[in-house]
Amino acid sequence: MAATSDIERGMIVKYNNEPHVIVEKEFYSPGKGGAFNRVKLRNIRSGKILSDTWSSSLKVEVYDDVFTKTVNFSYIDGNSVVFTDPETFEQYSVSLEMIEGGRDWLHEEAKYLATFQNDNIIYVQIPNKITLTVSETPDAVKGDTVSNNYKDAILETGAKIRVPMFIKTGDKVIINTENREYFSKA
Repeated sequence: MAATSDIERGMIVKYNNEPHVIVEKEFYSPGKGGAFNRVKLRNIRSGKILSDTWSSSLKVEVYDDVFTKTVNFSYIDGNSVVFTDPETFEQYSVSLEMIEGGRDWLHEEAKYLATFQNDNIIYVQIPNKITLTVSETPDAVKGDTVSNNYKDAILETGAKIRVPMFIKTGDKVIINTENREYFSKA
């Protein structure tokens, strides 16, 4: 059992007798009343996301038989995603439905944090920010670059986002994967 103050994003906890991963956690300490945590949890089996409020005195059961390690994305095979351990080159296959954002944030240069239980991946954490190449975007029209205008862009993974007017096809951009927004030029 762990206090709610000790839990962090990415930890696997037992909630309603099922394994859930902590997606978000915010600590609140109002001037009046007791402190509490607002958490967003994802059910590992069903993929459903739910929100809850936990008091600071609450104890949560954390799975002890799970461990995390860094893996590399290898390829997509139908509805399965194959990751490789960079040290042992062992391959692990997981369902594409298990990956947050699907194939939008999967590319070979990124490192992913995988959570294992009984030598099987039960959760893959997508990095908060990821660098991808713009594969298609219209050219900016002269005069449009003065204000804070955005245009549609398609990234190398097929993800569609909005980018500033100065971004051209072939540019590398950093994307915030949590809100699917442009962060900066790489």
